[in-house]
Amino acid sequence: MKYINYPHTSLYLEKLIEDRDFLDLREYAEANNVPIMNVETKEFIKTILISKKPKNILEIGSAIGYSALVFDKYTTADITTIELDKSTANKVCENFKKYNANIKIINDDAQKALNNINQGFDFVFIDANKAHYIDYFKKTAKLLNDGGIIIADNVLFKGMVLNDDYVDKRMITIVKRLRNYLAYVMDRNDFQTTIIPIGDGLTLSIKE
Repeated sequence: MKYINYPHTSLYLEKLIEDRDFLDLREYAEANNVPIMNVETKEFIKTILISKKPKNILEIGSAIGYSALVFDKYTTADITTIELDKSTANKVCENFKKYNANIKIINDDAQKALNNINQGFDFVFIDANKAHYIDYFKKTAKLLNDGGIIIADNVLFKGMVLNDDYVDKRMITIVKRLRNYLAYVMDRNDFQTTIIPIGDGLTLSIKE
């Protein structure tokens, strides 16, 4: 595994943080190789949610519904999540039902779905096809209320984005797209963006 931070830093934080959220889903994800947000990332986003108190949340990429359930647990927001894969969406619905979470799921291609959404959002979480992060950002930026936040996960992609020496040849295109995404969001004058080097890397962009 390639680390964004020093290995001993990541290990220390893993031991320090006591994770109490949906442990059965995390165990399922680890056993079935399903990517969900890192515990450090979850704790960071939880803090943002508690302080920001968003009323409307949009997520792109549901995985097994873990992150949306975290949003539901720590806010009173109306939450919409978009998932392309049908079987994955069915699993998400099962998990929402299990935890009695009233979360709207859209089973469709994210870019198509975003074209049909008109409401404003206070918080957007992007964790889907990394090759389309710029497209997702452009579309969700138009839906974001002033002062709203867009967080994109996995933007440093196991350290590959940082240095060509780390790049798996099979991932060259994704790495290039993520580098383009980082340059794009950092250059937008209507957003204040910072890169957070925890987990697999986040961008936090606040609409001015």
